[in-house]
Amino acid sequence: MDDLALLGDYDFGTSAEKRSKKSFDTKKFLPGIRKAEKHLMLLQYQTYQRLLGNKSIFAPITFAPNERILEVATGGGFWMLDVATQVPKTVSLHGVDRSSRHFPKQHPSNVSFSTCPATALPFSWEDYFAFAHQRFLSLSLTLPEWKSALSELHRVVKPGGWVQVGEIYPAFPPGEFGTKQKAIFYAISQTRGLDLDIPLHLEFHLTAAGFVNVKVEESQGRCGAGHGSQGQTYKGRMLALTKVMKSEVIKAGGFGVVASKQEYDLMVKGLEKEYDQYESEIRLFTCVAQKPFKEKP
Repeated sequence: MDDLALLGDYDFGTSAEKRSKKSFDTKKFLPGIRKAEKHLMLLQYQTYQRLLGNKSIFAPITFAPNERILEVATGGGFWMLDVATQVPKTVSLHGVDRSSRHFPKQHPSNVSFSTCPATALPFSWEDYFAFAHQRFLSLSLTLPEWKSALSELHRVVKPGGWVQVGEIYPAFPPGEFGTKQKAIFYAISQTRGLDLDIPLHLEFHLTAAGFVNVKVEESQGRCGAGHGSQGQTYKGRMLALTKVMKSEVIKAGGFGVVASKQEYDLMVKGLEKEYDQYESEIRLFTCVAQKPFKEKP
């Protein structure tokens, strides 16, 4: 569900108090990406970082000189560029994505990028990285593909190393129209072979993949006018995402939820009120887990 980008935050400004002296310079590192697209990607990143209290690494790890960090589905590399300001310069950071389109043209010397799918990382990377980061793939990979990507993380992290996996669960207001919206999201996910519930079961999935010391933290972004500008932003992004799905839903016959374009539009109008009337939140789950040490013979 690549439409997830619509959940990004359009509040591009930050106060002087919140700006870190070590924060990377977007204009310097991303001159090659079209301006509007660059802003959308960065704003989405900033939105979720705010939900996480601007924390990048949740695992209990300290990086020794010459250790390696991997990010899968790195996109524009925003997370890596931030982390590069927080770790020793002797630590290497490498980001992979299925396309190089959004890679920054300039970056620190200890940061690098390459293209490959999350489900097939290079064979030579086995037991190679001290830490691996992956986020928001459950809405673009089928369930078998997502599990395969998780297995790849397990393979490329060295024994005793850590992974951090983040996934997001949408906000559905508990009213008449929110109930319809939720049914549509699940129906579309099913037709695409996705599992919308992966974020709710991260501990199970990472344990099944062979990780230990699995811990999950949940961060919430409340929607609606009663929660300030951020609440309005989350509401707006959920509405935008719902609108984008309209043609696919109608083409599929409405999934037994709506019968026409007009009924879909009425649902969206109803959602505008329900997000303000009821409590609902975007839920961001961050899971850290460790690859077991090899048993001594």
